[in-house]
Order: sequence, then structure tokens, then C-alpha cells
Amino acid sequence: MKQPFERSVSLIRSCVERGLIPSAALAMGIGDEVMVKECWGVTSVTEDAQPVNSQTLYDMASVSKIYATTMITLRFIERGILDLADMLPRYFGDLVPEDKQHITIFHLLTHTSGYPDHILLHAALTDPEETVPFLLKTPLKHPVGAVVEYSCMGFILLGKLLEKVSGKPLDQLMREEVSEPLGLTSTGYHPLDKPICTANTAYTERSYVDGSWLVGRVHDENAFFLNGVAGNAGVFSNLDDFIRYTRMLANHGVLDGQVYLPRCIFDAAIHDYTPGMDENRGLGFWCAGGYYSMSGQFTDQQSFGHNGFTGPHVLVNPNTGLWVCMMTNRVHPTRENANHLRIRRLLHTQMQIDYEEMKR
Repeated sequence: MKQPFERSVSLIRSCVERGLIPSAALAMGIGDEVMVKECWGVTSVTEDAQPVNSQTLYDMASVSKIYATTMITLRFIERGILDLADMLPRYFGDLVPEDKQHITIFHLLTHTSGYPDHILLHAALTDPEETVPFLLKTPLKHPVGAVVEYSCMGFILLGKLLEKVSGKPLDQLMREEVSEPLGLTSTGYHPLDKPICTANTAYTERSYVDGSWLVGRVHDENAFFLNGVAGNAGVFSNLDDFIRYTRMLANHGVLDGQVYLPRCIFDAAIHDYTPGMDENRGLGFWCAGGYYSMSGQFTDQQSFGHNGFTGPHVLVNPNTGLWVCMMTNRVHPTRENANHLRIRRLLHTQMQIDYEEMKR
């Protein structure tokens, strides 16, 4: 008898065996049912390398945007602390210049704020405390609401907004609003000024600061500058926790019978608000669209998820509950490994074929 998702599992196993990616932790399922949980490869190319397993920590990179920042924002909206139509002056007052007066939380979540995609903060600033004034002074690249441009800078600002309105640091908010309610035992930020766990942690690249391996220290340069805690990146997680998070997504905000997000808010978050623009964007989430996208052309085009630069990603079909989540350290030993985009598309194609066969 064939194993569930046999084509998909074989594809990722082969990619690791052929050295296209150093390691992979893969899970697939339908709704609450976990049908695949497999790990291959090692944590690094160093002598300290260990075989990866479902407890191996990976740098989630931009998946942090939906793992932490988006979830916190949506829960604050549920409680009436925030509203999608709230504009920046409500939170940053007179610091907000004229060109940004009408940027809303909606714009930040959908990447339509007009902010550029990326600015190296450490090249412009010497003190992380200068980040908010700097971002508010930064010229917009586009008119507000006119263009989708995936922007880490917008999510860094959103993370700072969450800290301001709550009076708590983002890593504490992540723990209180995400990890604890979802029963995640190993997921969270790794502030650089606190002890860093390096055991059973996947390596990424070498640090731009001192050339040492980044292991348990965030790969993203801006999150690194912000002490490892930022709205755009910085979360570390393992496969066991990532599965719990993904099961919640596949069940429209419910996990183990407990409502994490109200259905009305969750379904609004995965709606495509930018049809016809360069990218399909929900509230924080990336939405499937077109044969060229991460989802591939054979995936239900109402699917949603997110990618991370270091190698993780999640994709969920809200109509069938079909889901996949995978973590790799594809930027180890260098980011020059560009196989991950094609691997994701191939995986989603194989997943759909496997799913069709299972239904026969």
C-alpha cells in the first residue's frame, strides 16, 4: 500500500540526498490529521553537525510575519485594541510626516503602504532606538495603497506599533499571544542579549558582524540590528510546533477544539485584497495566484501561506484543509543556493497529484 503523499516525500528526500538543500523537516496533512512528518539531513556542514529531527530549531525568517506579527495584530483587532482603518498618527502622533498620514494598519498588513522592500538599518543608524523616527522619515517608494511591494520595513514599523500600543516587547507579545495559547513549546524570538540555544539548531550563514556562524542568532540583518526581535523576522521554531500552528490555519483559527481567532477575522485575513496587482496579498498572508507563484499552477488558487528567506514555508488550502509546512536551512553555508523556489513549486505540484490519487 502506498504511503500518503509518497511523491512529495520522495521529492524532498531526494533534494537533501542530492545536496540541493542541507536539511529538511517536512509535514503534510489534511485538517487535524498529520499524514507526513519526516526529517532528513544535518544541522550544518561543520564537525558539530547533528541529524535534524522534529525538535530541531530553524530560523523562520519572514514566516515570522505571519507566525508573530500578523497573529498578534489580528488578536488585538479581535479585542478592539486596534482597527484595520487606524492610521499611523494615532500611534506615532506628530512624528508622522504628511506623506504617511494616511497609512493604515491595513496597508502595512497587505504590503500596500508604499514603503520600499528593504533598507539596511545598520548602514543608516547606530542605535536601534532610532528605528521608528528613521522609518517615519524614510521616503515612500509608491503612493499609499497604489502598489503591492513586499516590505520588511512596513512590518518592522508594524512590530514597533504593537510594542507601543501594548507597552510590551515583541518577544513577550509572541509568547503571550501565540506560543502559550497554541501550546508551542519551543517557538519564539531569540534576543541577542540573552543566552542563545545552539544545540540541535540549524545553521544559516556567517554573521556580517564578526564572520561567525549564525546558529540560534537571527539571519536577517535588520532583525539582528534590532537585537534579534523584529516585526519582519527573528522567530525560531521546530517542526512539532510548526505543525500545531499550521493545523490551526487549516481549521480556520481553531486548534484542538479551542478558538484561537474568530472565524470572521481569520477568513478576512486570508482574503485576497490586491487582485490585479503584482502580488496577491491578504492580511499578512500571501495568497496563491498564477502559475508563476510559489503555489504552482495546479494548487487551489484560494490557498494561502508564506515563505521565509532562510528556507521555511507553509501553504494551506482553506477549502479542503490540505496543508504542507516545511523548514530548511537552504542559506547554509551560503545564500547562493537558489534551488528553494523551484523545490517549493515542484513540491506543491506533487502534493496536488498525491492528493488527487488519495481521493480515488
